[in-house]
Amino acid sequence: MAKQKLNIPQQIADMLKTIEREKCKAYIVGSCVSELLAGRTPMDYDIITNAGFEEMMYIFRDMRIVSRDRKMSSVMVSVPGMVVQVSSYKKEVVNGEAIYTDNYLFDLAGRDFSANAIAYHPRKGFKDPFDGMECIEGETITLKAIGEYPIKLWKENDLDENELTLKLEPPSSLKTNPENILNALIFLGNGNYKIDEVTAKAINENAPLLRNIEKEILFTKFTRLLLTRNISLVMRQFPKVFCDICPDLKAAHEFLPRENFGCDLWEHICRAVEFSPPQAASRYTALFHNAGNPDCYSDDGTGTEHYYGHQELGRIIASRFLNSVTSDRKLKDDVDFLIEYHDVEIKEDRIHLKRLMNDIEAEELKTIIKLRIADDMAKPTVHEGKVASYRRCLQVLDDIVKSGECCKMSQLAIKKTDLLSRHLATNEKQAARIIEMLYEAVLEQPRLNLAPILIDMVKKTIKK
Repeated sequence: MAKQKLNIPQQIADMLKTIEREKCKAYIVGSCVSELLAGRTPMDYDIITNAGFEEMMYIFRDMRIVSRDRKMSSVMVSVPGMVVQVSSYKKEVVNGEAIYTDNYLFDLAGRDFSANAIAYHPRKGFKDPFDGMECIEGETITLKAIGEYPIKLWKENDLDENELTLKLEPPSSLKTNPENILNALIFLGNGNYKIDEVTAKAINENAPLLRNIEKEILFTKFTRLLLTRNISLVMRQFPKVFCDICPDLKAAHEFLPRENFGCDLWEHICRAVEFSPPQAASRYTALFHNAGNPDCYSDDGTGTEHYYGHQELGRIIASRFLNSVTSDRKLKDDVDFLIEYHDVEIKEDRIHLKRLMNDIEAEELKTIIKLRIADDMAKPTVHEGKVASYRRCLQVLDDIVKSGECCKMSQLAIKKTDLLSRHLATNEKQAARIIEMLYEAVLEQPRLNLAPILIDMVKKTIKK
């Protein structure tokens, strides 16, 4: 292992040499190492060093330092094509301030997962005290939380010169920083990651700690999780996490199979979320739209199921959660709107769709139709004809928007004031009725939407 070489960018190799010229030590660490080992291209690189904050400022005096954090003894250095974070060896963080050490092993012990606790240096090779390299098989990385496994004495290969043999018992990275629970699920949801049994059990046991996370961080990471491409896999494997983050989801998870869905309600929600467009409002709508079903379920005695009021309750549950995590107002409004109109009647009819566009913006209507497609595809028996019809509706909507046809009364070429000023209506009420009549005519024949034609139509109607 020590002889294996990683193909690191020249800029990173040069930065390591720059640090070492000042008689300091340095390694690249974190996910960039595990991603390189898995044959991927890292998005960014991290370097740790035994240099202190002032030393780093001196070492990089001839480079552009993008940002600096004295409390965390960390700097962001700009090099051609990338920005690299360089931090001092960190033992722990107390009250937002890092406690430093001369031994990089303490720094690795404070990281999240074994695969992200591998240090690498082109000359010294790999330092892998937590057997992170064993967690990488091909392109797949297995996540094992540090502190959840017994620690052996550091291997001789893991010690720098003049360092003593140590044995640490680091606390669970899931307990010391519950954000790591969400980080693990985000990794899993993005693909090419697995979570081993011990860590999976620890995630479920420590899920209640998520309530202690700062609200804005919880919202940001939970939203990132919902947007992952394998979100249904995550929701199936870790429903307890979702229920601990949002207790209102517990009833949906425990709801027994019903004929309407053909599967557990939770399974249906899992699929619906994943099939929904990868946008925050759409994913939250799919998550909460049916969350009120258990409390709204009724049977009329003939075997027919009803869920009266489930939309209203879904809106309440969504609003309660989004308020609790202080999400932005626009997202709250968008989710509330989409849940309210999620079940609006959609017919494959051009005039019907234009009528809907009088109350619903084109992009919102498209999102609603895509959510309907996701809801249908989430059922075990997909109604292919219905899904195909919805897809054709999307094409019709695009054509309507492209053609510029009148869809809203406000788009009519004449207004109520025009009718009143020309004495074609005697009062507001009559003018409103005429505008409605003209709107219906223009929906049928878009070419009529010209002021002279509409005025002439009104005059002819009056004469009759």
